[in-house]
Amino acid sequence: MRKIAIAAIVAAFLCGAAGAQSATITLQNQEDSTLYYVVDPQGLAGLSAGSPLLASKVAGYFSASVPGTSFAALAPQAEARLTGLSEGTHLLVGFFAQLDSEDFPVRVVALQSDSSVGERFYAVFASPAQLSVRRGIGKLAQFARPAQGTAVANPSTDRTAQTVATVAASQTAGATRPAEGDELPEIATFSAAYDPSVFTKETGGAFAVLPIAESRSWKQTGTRITAVKGTVDSAGLKLSLDVPGGFAPSVSYFLYFFDTRASGRENPVTLEIQPLARPGRGVCIVWQKGSAPRLLGTVKTFVSSVELQVGADELVSGALSAAGSEPTVDLTAGWYDKALRVWEEFYYTTFPAPTISATR
Repeated sequence: MRKIAIAAIVAAFLCGAAGAQSATITLQNQEDSTLYYVVDPQGLAGLSAGSPLLASKVAGYFSASVPGTSFAALAPQAEARLTGLSEGTHLLVGFFAQLDSEDFPVRVVALQSDSSVGERFYAVFASPAQLSVRRGIGKLAQFARPAQGTAVANPSTDRTAQTVATVAASQTAGATRPAEGDELPEIATFSAAYDPSVFTKETGGAFAVLPIAESRSWKQTGTRITAVKGTVDSAGLKLSLDVPGGFAPSVSYFLYFFDTRASGRENPVTLEIQPLARPGRGVCIVWQKGSAPRLLGTVKTFVSSVELQVGADELVSGALSAAGSEPTVDLTAGWYDKALRVWEEFYYTTFPAPTISATR
C-alpha cells in the first residue's frame, strides 16, 4: 500500500580549515523562535533525510510519548557547536516552538561529520518544513499551553461534535452506538483543524507525494478521523475509529503493521477497513505478503464510528501473527475516485500495537 512521504530539503553552508584534527558542526538558528532538536534519535535509526518514508516516520516519532525524551534548545539567532560526532552522516530532527502557533514546523537535516574538512556550518530555517507537529501531544506534551492561558486546540479536548441524527437503516442494519460506559481506551485523537502537510496519490501505476492543497479528496465524507480507540484482552481485539462526518463507499481506513522499522523493510500485513462495503455493514480485508486477500473479524458501522472486532482465536492464529510480537501500526484514511481511477491517502499517526491493551 501507499505510504505518505516527502523529500527532505536541507539548507547548509560549508566551510572548513585544511589540516583540522577533529570534526565540528555548528548549527545556526535563523529564526525568531527557539529550535528544539535531537541528533540521531533512537526511534529513527536507519532513516535518511532523503527517505520517501521520512514524513510518516518522523510524524510517528513525535506522536509516540516516551518518558524522559529531551531536546537540546537553540535560542533564536544563536549558534551551537556539536563535537564528538563520529565520522559520517548524522540525522538532526528538530522543531521550532512558535509561541503563536498550535503546530510547530519540523526540520530534518543530514549532518556530515568529516575531520578532514574540519568545521561545517548548517543554517537551519523553519521553512520549508518537512511536516508539522501539534503542540502538547506525544513527545511535545511539555509544550502544551498553560491551563490559565489562551485556550489550546488540543486534539484530546478539541473535538468536532458528533452527529446525533438517526442512523439510516441501510448504513447501520440495526446497530446501535455503544453505551458511554463501554467506550474503548483512546490510542490517539485529532483536532478538527488537523491537516496533513502532504498526501499520496496513485493513478495509472504512477505514484506521487503532493502538498495537501492539491488533494481533490481531502475532507470528503469519511476522511476526517477524530479518534482511534482500541483494546486487546482475553476476548480478542476491538478497534474503533470516530468519524463525525459519517462514511462514504469510496473511503477506506488502512492499518499498516510493521514487525520492524529497518530501512527498506516493507510491512508484512495491512488491514483495510471498508465501512460501507456491504449493505448495512462493513468489512475488514487482510492484505498479507504472499497470500490472497481475505476477510477478518466483524465490522460494525455506526452513524459516526466504525468498529472492528476480532476474536481471540482468530487474532492469535490469523494474519496478525505475521506482524511480529511487538508491531507498530501506521493509520491512514484513503479515498478512491472511481471515475478518475485515482487513489488518495492521508496519514494520521503511528502507534505501537501493545498500546491498544494498555488500559482496561
